[in-house]
Amino acid sequence: MEFDTVLSLRKSVRSYTEEPVSEEDIRALIHAAQESSVGHHNDKGYALVVVRDPSVLKRISTEGGEKAGKPHMIYEAPLLILICRTKDVMENLEGFDAGIIAEHIHLKASDLGLSSVILFGFIRLLGKDADYLKMLKLPEGVTPLLAVAVGHSQLSGKARKEDRHFAVIER
Repeated sequence: MEFDTVLSLRKSVRSYTEEPVSEEDIRALIHAAQESSVGHHNDKGYALVVVRDPSVLKRISTEGGEKAGKPHMIYEAPLLILICRTKDVMENLEGFDAGIIAEHIHLKASDLGLSSVILFGFIRLLGKDADYLKMLKLPEGVTPLLAVAVGHSQLSGKARKEDRHFAVIER
């Protein structure tokens, strides 16, 4: 797909079908994430966690609903990719790097005809002692920074509205 087309299709989608994301597409999303540039080439500072277990996805929504009154913290997406920090992260770069990794996943999802949304709310809200984290049994020192929910949607393949533009200041 042409890059400008991918950019026009890239939008945050908050409604998914039950159709699972294929193994091939998951591998392509992970590959896109791994193509991200991170500060000081610190690849050891990050880990990706692929979550498709329905019980973990449901736990995130249930736990989020209990804390925030919002039962659809991941919008019922069938796939969640957690971008996690490790003990080797450079703290002054972690948010910046996680954002770049998330955007690579987001763009690849658009390229594959999938929909996605970058999420931070449930990670912040549920904290480091959340039940879903216990279910994932992550290695020590691995904690989520951002997540990308991915799936099929009625909105997949439809261009974003052209009504959003940043101010451009030229000197």
